[in-house]
Amino acid sequence: MDTREFDSLIQKIVEHIYTPRRSSDGARTMARYALLDSIGCALAALGNPSCCNLLNATTFSQNYNNGARIPGTRTVLAPVEAAFHIGTLIRWLEFNDTWLAQEWGHPSDNLGAILAVADWMSREQQRQGLAELHMGDVLEVMIRSYEVHGVLCLENCFNALGIDHVIFVKVVSAAAASYLMGLEHEQALNAVSNAFIDGHALRTYRHAPNAGTRKSWAAGDASARGVQLALFSRAGEMGYPSALSASKWGFNDALFRGQALSMSRVLGEYVINNILFKVPNPAEYHAQTAVEAAIGLHAQMRAQGIGIDAIERIQIHTQKPAMQIINKRGHLNNPADRDHCLQYMVAVALLTGDLTSADFEAPMADNAQVEELRRKMHCEECPTFTANYYAEDKRSIGNRLKIHFRGTTPALEATLEYPLGHRLRRAECFPLLLEKFRRNAAEHYQPERILALENLIGDAARLETLPVHAFMSALI
Repeated sequence: MDTREFDSLIQKIVEHIYTPRRSSDGARTMARYALLDSIGCALAALGNPSCCNLLNATTFSQNYNNGARIPGTRTVLAPVEAAFHIGTLIRWLEFNDTWLAQEWGHPSDNLGAILAVADWMSREQQRQGLAELHMGDVLEVMIRSYEVHGVLCLENCFNALGIDHVIFVKVVSAAAASYLMGLEHEQALNAVSNAFIDGHALRTYRHAPNAGTRKSWAAGDASARGVQLALFSRAGEMGYPSALSASKWGFNDALFRGQALSMSRVLGEYVINNILFKVPNPAEYHAQTAVEAAIGLHAQMRAQGIGIDAIERIQIHTQKPAMQIINKRGHLNNPADRDHCLQYMVAVALLTGDLTSADFEAPMADNAQVEELRRKMHCEECPTFTANYYAEDKRSIGNRLKIHFRGTTPALEATLEYPLGHRLRRAECFPLLLEKFRRNAAEHYQPERILALENLIGDAARLETLPVHAFMSALI
């Protein structure tokens, strides 16, 4: 028997997921909003043909006994496939919540694993006459998972190494799935260590010239792998105590270029309380304030009778991460390329006064005015925006747009540091988040059903005592 202790960071992850606690009412309220928003994002993605085509092609366990339900469908799948489907639906449209730090990510990506495993286990335990899992359990695991995921992002930068942030989805999903399956503490350590040594996705599919749709299913893939690794541990598969620290062959030396992964912040409720929602536009988060500013400038131009053709040039000042991720010139190959192009999103918002998921497809993608506006844009980093972006007490995502016109028309300028989904704008955000859910759900549910779901998730006492399988059945 291997008596070595696991690397301390692996232990810290598992201990936080496994330590019983009741989170604050404020944190649980935020978790309920995050749950509502994620379900809405999943429902909206069901209207995307490319997303549905992929999911239909990867459905092999249909009608699995006591399997997990897929929101908005009658599909019932085994937990690994269900995690892929749910995680992919939540992420597909670039509209779910976000976390920005040294590394970027989307903590709600872990809901693929959390909802799939919780639904499956709740049904299994009901069948065996055991205590069912309740939605209060889901909310607690959400809060803990968000915390681990987000705090890992605070100090560890993978993007500079070309490694994609879904590595954290795999790790956190493995821990959360282990907990929901009722695995022993050591089994969870085994699963998490396997997640770290698994080999990890590159950022190739997020950047020119190869930006593509894998970025829409990468999180679903990672959450499903986390579930699979938890199942391996459940079957008795061993773990690797020095998965991170082993000389040469461990994660730190082999993939992190000799750096040590760190997680020094005390774990609590910081991430769920500071999570960033995308309201109301499905823009990559570093562009959210730029799109909001462009929509405001569109209204000003209309009010002053200034046409798009009068624009001579557009200056965009932004943060360093936006310059790295979404500052693109030249041809854009597909919707995934467009929703990661700052200039494209600003151009559409200036032209139409809005930005929707449909705008990343034809006919907007072929609009000559959009391309003309892109050519007139110049982007540069604003050091103040970058500093405030990384400051833990601010976490701003600033953008400044300045439009210069031909002739004597005075320039128009707009600066926004905090997007609608930021903690500092919660009062504005929550009503719009509910509107977003209603829009996203409208293609699948009748108005009275949408209202019933909204009321259910908004009622803390009722939701928390509801068995998970009853909640997931309500989403069919």
